[in-house]
Amino acid sequence: MDPYEHIYDGGDGDDATTLVLLHGTGGDAAHFMRLGRVAAPGAALIALEGNVDEQGLARFYRRVSADIPDFEDLEKRSRDLAAFLTDALTRHGRDPAQAVGVGYSNGANILANLLFNQPRVLAGYALMHPSILYRPCSNKAIAGRKVLITAGAEDAVAPESEARKLRAWLQKQGASVDLMVHDGDQELREEEADRLKAWLADFRAAHACTAMADSV
Repeated sequence: MDPYEHIYDGGDGDDATTLVLLHGTGGDAAHFMRLGRVAAPGAALIALEGNVDEQGLARFYRRVSADIPDFEDLEKRSRDLAAFLTDALTRHGRDPAQAVGVGYSNGANILANLLFNQPRVLAGYALMHPSILYRPCSNKAIAGRKVLITAGAEDAVAPESEARKLRAWLQKQGASVDLMVHDGDQELREEEADRLKAWLADFRAAHACTAMADSV
């Protein structure tokens, strides 16, 4: 039995990219499907529903306070997420080397933890308003992962300063990191969707060039 309720859309068949979509606290899979389709019109989409209930709000892991995760639960659910994604990509005939995780807030946090510990599950990670208030262990396997981070300059939940620290840490691990900051708070803005779309276009182009080089 799958650990997540989820929605799958195979896209138009011509785009090899797969987006794995994880909503924020209180969101749902259907809402994030809309963002995925705007950002990558032809890609396959796998939108997950958070399987933790926090006072009626869906999340992807438990927490002990507003800004402190239950680390034991976070680690367990990150392993569950890795296993689910590996199976789901295989089941749907999708290439993990062209799969990108897109998470917002709580969804971005568990994706970030996946990146810290099992980075090769996905090729790219788009972390929208992550709030990583702990420092993970170094991991050489992060080298070469492509990462987009978005943040709001007035976001008190996921401060811009923490997004910049996360970028610096990931760059030390050898990841290729883009950072976009808007002048608002934690809301997802249209310019973030536009930046995600442009970043995904660059991701697809880079992987197309790699595939051509490998075939020569």
